[in-house]
Amino acid sequence: MVFADGSGFISAFDRRDPGDEKAAREWRRISREGEPVLTTALVLTETVTHLRRRGGWEAAVRVGETILHSPAIEVLCPGRELLDAAWREFRRSADPRLSLCDALSFVLMRERGISAALTFDRHFVAAGFRTLLG
Repeated sequence: MVFADGSGFISAFDRRDPGDEKAAREWRRISREGEPVLTTALVLTETVTHLRRRGGWEAAVRVGETILHSPAIEVLCPGRELLDAAWREFRRSADPRLSLCDALSFVLMRERGISAALTFDRHFVAAGFRTLLG
């Protein structure tokens, strides 16, 4: 299983993103190998918000629909326990650029034993994960 972060989704769906070719290639590999993908509602929120601001409403809706209805992508909605754990992770970090969304992703990846993320975000490497795009 691989974790998908917002930068992985954005790069795959936004042709103006400099990482689009690499992300598209990695998504094709994941699809071909039938590797399951996990993401969170927070990542989905960040992704569609970014795409709506950059590419418009239609692009954001198309990507949101793709993520929400893909049988290969599990979108986890965090409960209070997971959110509390993410908040503790967030508070421990001195990095002013670490988001609560990333902290939640790290907690979830550790809980599920996921070692790789589809992302360009350096915070995943700093947290001890392998990135498939960076």
